[in-house]
Amino acid sequence: MSDLILTIDDIPQQVTRRMADYLSEKKIPAIFFAVGENLEKQPEEAVYVLRKGFLIGNHSYSHPSFSKLPFEEGVREIERTEELLERVYEEAGVERKAKLFRFPYIDKGGENKERYQEYLKNAGFRKLSDSRVSAPGYFRDGHGEDIDTACSFDCQEYNIPAGTMTMDDVLKRLREGDAWMGSGISGEGEQIVLLHSHDDTERLVPGYYRIMIEEILRLGGCFREAEWQ
Repeated sequence: MSDLILTIDDIPQQVTRRMADYLSEKKIPAIFFAVGENLEKQPEEAVYVLRKGFLIGNHSYSHPSFSKLPFEEGVREIERTEELLERVYEEAGVERKAKLFRFPYIDKGGENKERYQEYLKNAGFRKLSDSRVSAPGYFRDGHGEDIDTACSFDCQEYNIPAGTMTMDDVLKRLREGDAWMGSGISGEGEQIVLLHSHDDTERLVPGYYRIMIEEILRLGGCFREAEWQ
């Protein structure tokens, strides 16, 4: 049986509230990561997520590839979203237990990677506890030493709207695992699982997140609360 930490990117969107309701009903903990542009458009959806008991982390303002940005612009992406997050936490009346950051596309800034890691550390961001992750590729790629929140198993359901994957492909990936990362939903150890809150996916496959979560549970995955260092 795998211990799984569920992370959900790109909130808030219209489907986000339904995802929070479903996870709350199932008593499944999750960390949501918010894009600043989306927060500006739908702050009430993020407030709803917080009041449901979930944590929201920072996923940049405009979801760029950080390796293509000057360092100072990347910092502005993070800080602009921080201001918005502080507002929604205050509006929700919820204590922010930890500041977490995830790079879009897990693109950590290329030649500026170490500068970003130092910035995140000095800015008070926390590292998700990941010493029990059982994915050789996760540590091969250096995620075990970094402050930002990466993932060890990407469900890749975001490829459905692009037409490069179907839901059947996604379910097959859940069953067979990720050979490149050496990670899987079934089996021993722990995984940091990534899926997305996307209205485009919901339009094509209504309840896609329910289908995926039910399959993960069927495969023996057990979701647990995240911890941080």
